[in-house]
Amino acid sequence: MARRVNIMMDEDSWRVIRKLPRGTRSRAVNAAIREWSRTSGRRDASARMDALRARLPAVETDRIVRWIREERERRLP
Repeated sequence: MARRVNIMMDEDSWRVIRKLPRGTRSRAVNAAIREWSRTSGRRDASARMDALRARLPAVETDRIVRWIREERERRLP
């Protein structure tokens, strides 16, 4: 279901929207909001991962390789 909303837009944004045909303005704004939401969510997740990484101890590469090999061997039939 679609909703009609009123928003305030700065002049730069309005110049861009004004150039779009009337039937495509809402689709353009919806697409921009969806893209902003996706990237914002990714940025938040990345920040949480960085914070977690800062709290965890470092692990040597050879130890990680050993874990991966052990896991692969465990999963082989």
